[in-house]
Parts: sequence; structure tokens; C-alpha cells
Amino acid sequence: MPSASLASKLCHFVRKSAQTGMLSAFGLAGLHSTASAEEWLLTPYLRADLGYSMTIDDRDDFYDSAERDSVELTSYKGQRYQIGAGLKLTDYLRTDITVSYGSRLSAADDYRDADGTPNKPGNKLNEGAFETSNWTTMMNVYVDPLSIAGVDVGAFSPYLQGGIGWARNKTEKLFFPNSSFIPGDTHNDLAWQIGAGVGYAISDNWKLDLSYRYLDMGEARGGNTFINGATTLDIEATQFDLRAHEVMLGLQYQF
Repeated sequence: MPSASLASKLCHFVRKSAQTGMLSAFGLAGLHSTASAEEWLLTPYLRADLGYSMTIDDRDDFYDSAERDSVELTSYKGQRYQIGAGLKLTDYLRTDITVSYGSRLSAADDYRDADGTPNKPGNKLNEGAFETSNWTTMMNVYVDPLSIAGVDVGAFSPYLQGGIGWARNKTEKLFFPNSSFIPGDTHNDLAWQIGAGVGYAISDNWKLDLSYRYLDMGEARGGNTFINGATTLDIEATQFDLRAHEVMLGLQYQF
């Protein structure tokens, strides 16, 4: 029937347009845009990763009741844990959603008065000052450029990756020598990542994955009050960027 033929052509057009649009988002417009419906694999997979994270130093200024102080944030080298679920769309394109957690990503090494003099309380109260933990939920896309070019590398599958999502950053208190302190805070922000990696097929179902990514987790913030005993003063909240270089090693199970 004519109507059935028209509907079939319309569905075919929609499938081709969706594929072309997704590749265009990564600067690959036109590549394989004529792919037929048979090239779509739609194969689900699960993943679990363990990562090494190295955050980037930052600093911020804040106002107390008398002067402008600064907080020096130091980088931290630690672990990141990640799980996710995804879909292999074609031989060269896949996407997944991941949830990851990292702790002790950054901390205040010291704070400095307006004269630039470092201040350290000299006790253990200040250990972990503005120490930051992070939860990140990301939607990611991975493109295998060698597969697009028709290059056969056997069990290996190199790829470029990019993702965008949501970060939840939590900081701890910053203590001062006289037991006064600035509370920590929890801040939600936009997160994004770019990177590259390579997969290695151990079997038909299992794949080993090694990747690098630059991860921007948005801002982390301290509280906007200065508490000294029963006295509470409003101050300018400390804000600093939370960014990291990360190397991830993981396993994927493809159904």
C-alpha cells in the first residue's frame, strides 16, 4: 500500500538523520551518513573502572570581618571508582552513562592574611580543611576513528571520548588557630570531560579498557559564614575550580 511505503521511507530517513546528527556533534558530520539500518548493533554493556586522579592546584580569596584572606588549595593524587552501563551503537560508535566517586580531591594547605603570611594552626584540627569529595554522573560518547577509516587493528579498539553531566562537590570545615572556623558546603555544578583510550577484546564478551581523561567538575565551595564561639559573621564564600587529570583502567562486559 502507498501509505505503508511512505511510512517505511520516513522511518528509514529518521534513522539516517539521527545517526548523522550524533556524529556531527563530535565534528564527524558526513562520516558514514549513508549507513543502512543493518549497521546498527544496539549491543548493551556494563562497565566497572578504577582510576588514578590528580587534581589541579587552585586558590581563592575571601573576606573576613577585618581583611581579605586567601586560601591555597593543594592537589591530591588518589583513586576514583566508576560504574556504568552503555550501548554499542555501531562498530565505531558507542555511548554510556557512568557514575563515579572520588574523595580527598583537594584540600587547603594554608590560608594567608592580606600581608601574604602563611597561617597554620599547628594542631590536627585543620587537617582536611576544605577537603573535597565528588560524585559525578556523566553521559559519554566514544568514537573509534580507525574503524571509521577502515583500519583493522585486531583485538584493539582505540577511541576518542567526550562527556557532559552533573557534579556534586562537598567540602569540609576550615579551622583557624583560635578554634573559629568556616563551615564546608555542598555545591552542584556542570561537569564535562574529554579524553582518549583503547579497548582490548579478551573474549567475545569481555573487554579490557585503558583511558585518559581531563575532568572538569565545576566549582567546589566553602561556607559563607565565619563562626567564632557564639559569634557568626557573614563572609564571601570561598569558591575554587575542581579539575583533574585521570587515568582509568576497567572491564566491560558486552551482552
